[in-house]
Amino acid sequence: MKTCAVFCVFVALALGSPVPPNTERCNCSTAARFLLSNLSHIIQKDGKIGNRDLFAGFNCTDLEAQMIPHTLTASVCQPSASDDKASCSSHRSSSFSETECLTNIRADLRYYDVMLNWYLNSYKPSETDLSPVKTATKALMDCLDKNFEAADGEFPQWHIWSGSSFTDRLSLCKTLKGFRIRAITVNRALGYIGSGEHKK
Repeated sequence: MKTCAVFCVFVALALGSPVPPNTERCNCSTAARFLLSNLSHIIQKDGKIGNRDLFAGFNCTDLEAQMIPHTLTASVCQPSASDDKASCSSHRSSSFSETECLTNIRADLRYYDVMLNWYLNSYKPSETDLSPVKTATKALMDCLDKNFEAADGEFPQWHIWSGSSFTDRLSLCKTLKGFRIRAITVNRALGYIGSGEHKK
C-alpha cells in the first residue's frame, strides 16, 4: 500500500497535478488498470478451432461491443461542468457525485462478475482463458469495498445466453468488448476521484 501511495504522489508531481488526497485509493486505480489490461488481452487472442480456443471460428476483434443497456455509469461518472480540467466531451448539468458514480461502477462489476460465473459454470473448458478477467474483476470489487464507503446498486437481469456453445461464445466476445469499454470509463472515473478535483 505504501509503495502505491508513493507512486501516486510521484506521478502527480511529475505531471504537475495535485497530489491525491487519499493515496491509498491508488490501489483501486491499479486494480482497474489490471482489469483493463486483462480484458484487452483476451479480446485480442486468436482462436484456433483445433485447440478449442475460446473464440475459435471467429475473430473477436471484428465483432461489435455489447453494452449493458440499463447502466448509467458513463453519465453519472462524467466530471461536472464546473471542473475546468474535465473531459472535452459533453458535461453533466449537475455536480459530480462520488457516491452515485461508485454505486453504478459497483453494479456494473457485479453484473459482469455474475455473467462470468454463469459462463464458467456452463463451459468449464473456458476457465483457463477467463480466469484472469474473473480474478481482476473480483480484485477491483474487493478494493472498492475496502477503500470507499459502501454503496449498493442493482440492475435487472440481462439475458444474453442461448445455450448454444458457438452463439454463447459470440455473445461472450461482444460482452467482454463492452466490459472493456466500461473498464476504460472506470479507470477514468477512479483517476478523477483520486485526484480530488470533484471536492474543490
